[in-house]
Amino acid sequence: MELDGAPILNVASFVNTGMDEHADKLFAENVNKNLVDFDEYPATQAIHTRCISILADLWKVPKGCKAIGTATTGSSEAIMLGGLAMKKRWQERMKKAGKDIHKPGPNIVFGANAQVALEKFARYFDVEARLVPVSVESKFVMDPKEAIKMIDENTIGIIVILGSTYTGEFEDVKGMSDLLDEYQERTGIDIPIHVDGASGAFVAPFAYPDYEWAFSLSRVNSINASGHKYGLTYPGLG
Repeated sequence: MELDGAPILNVASFVNTGMDEHADKLFAENVNKNLVDFDEYPATQAIHTRCISILADLWKVPKGCKAIGTATTGSSEAIMLGGLAMKKRWQERMKKAGKDIHKPGPNIVFGANAQVALEKFARYFDVEARLVPVSVESKFVMDPKEAIKMIDENTIGIIVILGSTYTGEFEDVKGMSDLLDEYQERTGIDIPIHVDGASGAFVAPFAYPDYEWAFSLSRVNSINASGHKYGLTYPGLG
């Protein structure tokens, strides 16, 4: 392992390589514990619950609403969970309406600039991926006006990226939400938004506190973020 790169020089992979000294000490003191065993280590569950509560407040969950969340090994796993939740809700809605959930089957819409984990979700869980082309005019991110053209009653949701992997550009969550509101008024079809905040969800609340992108928009049902990018923790945490 002496031939490996030096973590402090790793500035190209979006992975945090240093933590506060107190966090380092806490990490070292508990490295021998099976932290997924909440019965044996209940304090871990208490800390986990507090972290979810902190994020719910940071991401503007409306007062009186119950926030549900979980730690994962990274945003890739978190995207799988968010996508699965959208697929399950879509299946339930279609079954109630007496409609087929297999033909033509579910689809999901996101920009062609998306990180590969989004396409992995579609492939792993048998969902058609509808990629919205990007261009110079759209600043190489998804244009909501183009995305809205790709949806139908079989669309389980739209993934909007808060911090493109390639440029850091924020996609227009509010604009997408407004168009989906108009679409629901015309058709009665309710399509949710999942925000891929892997690169931006820990930045936007502080850098752009008035920017509308999170749970203050009722259309936003779920958000993923990477603690090991800009959440100041070592990998992997999402």
